[in-house]
Parts: sequence; structure tokens; C-alpha cells
Amino acid sequence: MATGVLIEAPSHVHVGNPDLDGSYGRLYGTLGFALKEPRLVLEGLAGEDGCDCRRRDAVELYEKLSDVYGCSIGVRVHREIPAHIGLGSSTVLYLAIAQAFDIICGGAKSNILDLARLTGRGSVSALGVYSYMHGGLIYDGGYRIKKRDIPPLVYRAHVPERYKFIVAVPSRHIDRIRKLKQREDEILGSIPRMEPEFADKASRIILVGILPYVAEGDWETAGKHITLFNRLLGEYWSRHQEGVYCCDDVERIIRFQLGKGALLAGQSSWGPATYAMFDTHKVDLARVLEETRKLLDNMGGGYLWVTPVDNRGARIRVWS
Repeated sequence: MATGVLIEAPSHVHVGNPDLDGSYGRLYGTLGFALKEPRLVLEGLAGEDGCDCRRRDAVELYEKLSDVYGCSIGVRVHREIPAHIGLGSSTVLYLAIAQAFDIICGGAKSNILDLARLTGRGSVSALGVYSYMHGGLIYDGGYRIKKRDIPPLVYRAHVPERYKFIVAVPSRHIDRIRKLKQREDEILGSIPRMEPEFADKASRIILVGILPYVAEGDWETAGKHITLFNRLLGEYWSRHQEGVYCCDDVERIIRFQLGKGALLAGQSSWGPATYAMFDTHKVDLARVLEETRKLLDNMGGGYLWVTPVDNRGARIRVWS
């Protein structure tokens, strides 16, 4: 019997969803990247009780899982992913708590998709679920309208270590975006259907503008189309934010990064997290990072870091 488990799991950034039309029986579809940093580090311990979690929703999930498994464990969050800024913190946290219960109390009999269903994650976008499972670049195929379940994994790619992301988050927009995030279910339930021509264009960018070039390792061409795709989806969501991006600061950061040689750049989800991928064999990343720091400071400060893609997904260490 397992007496303890340590789980490390990646964050992720969201590129976009190509289809909110549904003519082919599916909705959304999601493209994105798993990132090594920031990451969740969570420990589960048998013979203890309680969730050392700062988030109320995590405590509520802990209590639910205690009832489901008929068992209590101690859960300690040693490192967490900042919440509601576009880094997928909730899905990672929920899956890790559930997996800790399943390993210690359930004999590790459930797979991650079952745990996602149990915790209510992944039914719209499965980017967070597959980032947890596999890492890399992820594209899910959207959920079936008539048979709602976790969307299938359509494509997954390894991203070489030479390509690194600069993630920048202007802090003065965080509170506003968190309030917007609280209305997400309301917004998703009221948005008009995407025009078929728009969905066709977005889907074509995915199908022939991104995935084949990724498969060939041509990240320069794929990156141009990823940037285009993210901006195109920003146009669709512009009625709920200040413009194509959540704010002028995010647009300034993205334009700046592209001007410094980024292969791709975009806004993750509602923002204000931005990401830009660079080829470290061609760009002085330390210099770009320092220049980005100065730009961010002029905006009132924020979070800034460099990270490669996480190509592995969650790491699990179990002891008895």
C-alpha cells in the first residue's frame, strides 16, 4: 500500500479553439503548449488529514474526494501555479489532488481521464488534461455536442529543448481578468455561434498551417501560423475584452517579442499571460529577457520568466 506520493505537473498556455460553429458535430478543439515553469508540486500522505491549500475550491474538492474514497489523506501544496491568469492552474491542481487520493486510497486503479471526469475537468477543453498526461504541443478535437465527454487527443508533438518561451504577465490587469474569469460560464453560454466561414478558416490554419509544419520540425513556419491563429481567435473574442487582446499592454508585449525574433507569440486564454517562443540557437535570450523586463516595468511590473516546453507531463513518485 502506498503511504505517500509526490506529484509534479506542468502549467500550460492556450493558443485557441478553431470551431465554435459545431456544424460537424463537435465544438471548440484546443491547441496549446505544456510548460515546465511554473509547475505544481503536491504531496499526498497516508495517515494524515486535511488539505494545506490556499484555494477554497481545492479544499472543497478535497472534501468531496474524501467522501468518494471513504478515506482521508494529508495534501500539501509545496509549489503552485498562479491562478486565473491563463496558465491552467485549476485543472492541474484538481487532477493532482485526485491522483493522490487514487494512489493512496484507491490502489491507483483509475486513469487520468476517469479522474478528470470525477473532478469535472476537461469537458470543454482537454488541453490541461493532456498536458498533465503527456506534455508537449497538444491539439484536442473538441467535444461531441450530442455525447458530451472529454475531447479526444488528436495530435501531440515533442518540442525540442532549444526552443524556449518567455512568459510575461503584466500585473495591473490581473484583478480585472480574474473577475472576467469568474463570468466565464456565463460568457460561454451566451456567445453567438461562430460563422461557418470563420470556423473554416481557423480550422484550416490548424490543419494545414500548423500541424504539418510541426510534424516536419519547421517551427519558423508553424510559429507564424500559430501567431496568426491566436490573433484571429482574439478577433472573435474581442467583444468580451478590450480588443484582439485583453489589453494594450499585452498587444505591446506581443509586438515587441515578435520584433525581437520570436517564432510565435500570443495571449493565453483571457490573459493577461503572454508567451513567445524563441530559437535559442539564433537569439540572445538573456538580452531579450532583460529588454522585456524593462518594458514590463514601464507597465507597472509583473511576472516574467523563461521556460522550455514540458514534454513529459506529470511526474509521479510513490513510496510505501
